[in-house]
Amino acid sequence: MSVVQAIVLGVVQGLTEFVPISSSGHLVIVPAALGWDSPGLSFDVLLHVASLIALLVYFSGDLLDLVKGARAGDRDQRRLATLLLIGTIPAGLAGLLLGNLFEEQFEDARGAALQLLITAAILVAAELALRYHQRKRAEHGQDLRRMNDLGVVDAGLVGVAQAIAIVPGISRSGATIAAGLARGVSRETSARFGFLLAIPALFGAALVKLPDLGDGSVGLGAGLGGFVASLIASYVAIAALIKYLKTRSLYPFAIYCVIASVVFYQLV
Repeated sequence: MSVVQAIVLGVVQGLTEFVPISSSGHLVIVPAALGWDSPGLSFDVLLHVASLIALLVYFSGDLLDLVKGARAGDRDQRRLATLLLIGTIPAGLAGLLLGNLFEEQFEDARGAALQLLITAAILVAAELALRYHQRKRAEHGQDLRRMNDLGVVDAGLVGVAQAIAIVPGISRSGATIAAGLARGVSRETSARFGFLLAIPALFGAALVKLPDLGDGSVGLGAGLGGFVASLIASYVAIAALIKYLKTRSLYPFAIYCVIASVVFYQLV
């Protein structure tokens, strides 16, 4: 793999990890569409470590507040920590029990392209559900739910959505945000909770696959280029999406997924 290819894939992974259009799907589809060799699991792990670091940097203030508050006995922070723990369980179980099944699907570029249609359907359904909740809550003079309104059922459903999104082509951020919207949670809060939930998921996945880092054929220059590109793109994607969702919907991402599915299916 050349340095240029590594940087391109780093940018692709970083952006699509948090923008709801499926990073796993794009990492399978893009090399196949461009006629490049598959970068391999070790390179994939490297890029996800970069995304994890971007999350830790962006949410450093929230994480410090969470740790300090939980240690000091702050009820809200302890509740959030508990919800994050609950939400992490489904993806952890799915990875342990079905890991080999999921890994096989990373070889199927056409399958990943078709599954982008599932992501599109999830995003549209979530927006329709949110519109329903907005109307119902407005009738009672209530706003959409925020972080302090989340409960065990919310965390569990978002966690299940994250577990399903292990399948390439189904967006992790799209699925977790959609689960929040389906529960009447605001777009921004759904995104923030989903991103916080991604931290233990990415950490666990990287930890499990860490031994594979030494098995790849990616050179030092390509590895470093991909890592830095993913780190920067990930941070930009997190900040941009949270800002975007304050005032706008997920429909443009659904439209992209439909178009990308058709185009990529033809190319691969």
